[in-house]
Amino acid sequence: MNRTRLGLVGAAAVGGAVALWSGYSLQPMNRRRFLRTAGVVGAAAASGCATRLNPLGGTPTPELTPTPEAPSTRAGTALTGTYPGGPNPDDAIANLRLITEWLDRPPAVALVFVDGLVPDAAKRGFVEGPLTAIWEAGHVPLLTWQPFAREMQDTSETVERAIAAGEYDGHLSSWATLLESWARPYGGRTRGRRFYFRPAHEMNGDWFPWSAVDSSRIDATVTPAPNGSGSPNGTREPNPAAGTPEGYVGMWRRLYEAFGETALDGSNVQWVWAVNADEIGGVRAERYYPGDRYVDWVGLDGFNFGGTQSYSTWRTPAEVFDPMLGRLRDLTDKPVALTEFASASFVGSEGDGEYRPPRKAAWIEAAFEYVVENDIKMTCWFNVDKRGEDEGDWAVFGGERGTERATVSDGRYSAYPVYNRTVSGERFLGARTDYPALLTDAEFAGEF
Repeated sequence: MNRTRLGLVGAAAVGGAVALWSGYSLQPMNRRRFLRTAGVVGAAAASGCATRLNPLGGTPTPELTPTPEAPSTRAGTALTGTYPGGPNPDDAIANLRLITEWLDRPPAVALVFVDGLVPDAAKRGFVEGPLTAIWEAGHVPLLTWQPFAREMQDTSETVERAIAAGEYDGHLSSWATLLESWARPYGGRTRGRRFYFRPAHEMNGDWFPWSAVDSSRIDATVTPAPNGSGSPNGTREPNPAAGTPEGYVGMWRRLYEAFGETALDGSNVQWVWAVNADEIGGVRAERYYPGDRYVDWVGLDGFNFGGTQSYSTWRTPAEVFDPMLGRLRDLTDKPVALTEFASASFVGSEGDGEYRPPRKAAWIEAAFEYVVENDIKMTCWFNVDKRGEDEGDWAVFGGERGTERATVSDGRYSAYPVYNRTVSGERFLGARTDYPALLTDAEFAGEF
């Protein structure tokens, strides 16, 4: 089912745009409504940055250091990751440090969100702020690039068509140049930074403008109708007010080609095509697939809502992920990531249940067993509690509930120790603290 997860907790002005982080505190905010009317998660004020970058006008860079010899690629099941919440960029980094201390190792990946179609000053503010801070905290960013306009509510329902047609080429070029300068500050003379790039996620839902909005006119099949019209008899004209899977694919490929004009390669950026585990809207996810040439990973976003919603019931990890995972395996042999996943602890239906953290703890254990059994190569837990429509108590650390209290940096936090024990085991790979690139090239590409 469609679910909403990001609440408005804090905001910072960036070059005239508003950018937001969601945090641990419980807020009555519907994620779909928030994302369509307010602003995006992930950018920060452009002042007070740790590493000064200005790729659009001349780029001061970090100190040049020799590249050490790469260590051996580790054996294991999956990379670990988290979305740390906020409520602002400084708090998000503080949360990452607390999670790292609690786990006694840094998660390999940290999820972050950003608006794509904003002024260049906002783009630079994001790169100089959250993106750099995540890297300097010892994590590879998983950058979710959302093609929203500066005023999000003004984003066209056909934004993917416009991007595919070249109307936003200046934005694509700016992002490519900025991220090239960030990842390769000295070109090929030394090992640079790296990031996962997840554009326009959850396109097989009905809550983002880059989805096929008027899905009733499009065949709900993997292969379009032979006459290409999407109507039963092939006579209906396309609706100019609705997006299409073809427009989405064109958008993705145009963005990929803009990055192809830079020196970024597979050691700097891995492209992640991420769908929602529950398909909403009648257009099959496969219709949006850009093709193996343009994708390095495929991702799944899936949540066990338990009894938090009138429409939801408790689901096992297999019930959440199996249907879509099977389809992704049939579609491609690219490595699979759980780019956003979590479970609530509320058991029951229509508000008549109760919170049972031990039941959530059992779900966590089962989820990671599922990861092992299904050869999933990355896990990114959505570590934020939210209350309200399409929300749940998702956090495994620092949320409202847990199965015990953990002491970290002289503070006491609700926590699920089963998560700690699991991701701290040998099967799951955190970031390397002995290697500046944080992961080997093979680990970065899911080849282990």
